Amino acid sequence: MTARGSGRLLLCAGLLLAMPALAATPADRGACAAGVDKPDVGRAACSRIIDDASGPVAERVAAFKSRGRGAFKGRDYDRAIADYSEAIQLSPTDAPAFAYRCEAYASKEHHDAAVADCTEAIRIDPNYGFAYNNRGVAYYGLHEYDAALADHAEAIRLNPRDAWAYARRGMAWTEKGEFDRAVADLTEAVTIDPAYAFGFGQRGQALFRKRLLTKKGEWEPAIADYSEAIRLDPDLLWLYSSRGVAYSNNRQYDLAIVDCGEVIRREPRNSAGYNCRGVALEGFKDYRHAISDYDQSISINPANSVAYWNRGNAHMALRKIDQAIADYDQAIAINPKDFNAFNSRGKAFVAKGDSNRAIIDFTQAIEFSPSYVEAYNNRGLSYEVIGRRLDAIADFRKVQSIDPADRTSKQQLRLLGF
Repeated sequence: MTARGSGRLLLCAGLLLAMPALAATPADRGACAAGVDKPDVGRAACSRIIDDASGPVAERVAAFKSRGRGAFKGRDYDRAIADYSEAIQLSPTDAPAFAYRCEAYASKEHHDAAVADCTEAIRIDPNYGFAYNNRGVAYYGLHEYDAALADHAEAIRLNPRDAWAYARRGMAWTEKGEFDRAVADLTEAVTIDPAYAFGFGQRGQALFRKRLLTKKGEWEPAIADYSEAIRLDPDLLWLYSSRGVAYSNNRQYDLAIVDCGEVIRREPRNSAGYNCRGVALEGFKDYRHAISDYDQSISINPANSVAYWNRGNAHMALRKIDQAIADYDQAIAINPKDFNAFNSRGKAFVAKGDSNRAIIDFTQAIEFSPSYVEAYNNRGLSYEVIGRRLDAIADFRKVQSIDPADRTSKQQLRLLGF
């Protein structure tokens, strides 16, 4: 009896497995196409289209792309990449599938793979602005800022109203130390789209870096842009950590702690939140707790070069020079164009009495950020130490051309007879 019953169960199971997948319906097609905004509903509908082998190949390709977009929006980049790869296998000349996979690779920081995919998308469709923008994002991730500038410029040529292209080009200008050009591009982005929180936030970044490196202006314009961006989109956590660091530089440490704490409260594994709070704690001269926060930031994201730089600065404040240099070394290994880390490592070599190695680092910082007032002053002071008077004068004069109100260069020129 038992044996006969088991046989019937196995037979039923076999019949179920042999049944063809249900054919996709017109409603599935509509739900799948709208799946980016409703991923749970869209995923099921797209899956039915994909599983219906009798359907047109073009519909299955579209379903893979739609399901991939839904996964991407949910930050499931591996699933998105898998779906885009299936679409490409079915349709090897589908430019959007390559561009979408490029975007997903860039989001995983697999930038070389992203560049390859976007390059293929552009080969298929040379007028595809989305592909140029995403390749620019990948080049930015590789610290190849000139290539990023070129790609975003091409996207702008194709669509002069592309706010995202202006914002991303502005970001590349910021990394090159061309802050006025960065602000101009980012202003264009928020003029095109006055509700563009990302654009306001990135303009805040450009204004922050300009104040940090050239010593021109105040911190308030950057803080104002971060605040406007937060008003427009309170869910963008990086805005709180960025404003928190700006508050710290403006010596508003209590406000900084609030912003940094908000990031950590909402997302306890957010590397930037701990880095932000570490900067505020340094402002309170609580270097040991600051280092603890930087440790936490690095443990969450070992590729966070800024956290290594900040931890190095805290070690310097405690006169732990070799530990500071080790942190600056790591920051530079992660980002070989990190002018802040080169400048800080140069100062560490000064503290060790090695002016020649310091000058090499200050020179590198200046090469990557030609308006870096502090690096010129630091190199000028090091030139004085080793007797290179004319080189020192040239550096201090360069600072005066960038910022005539700078006190250090003024004083040194006066001491040198000018």
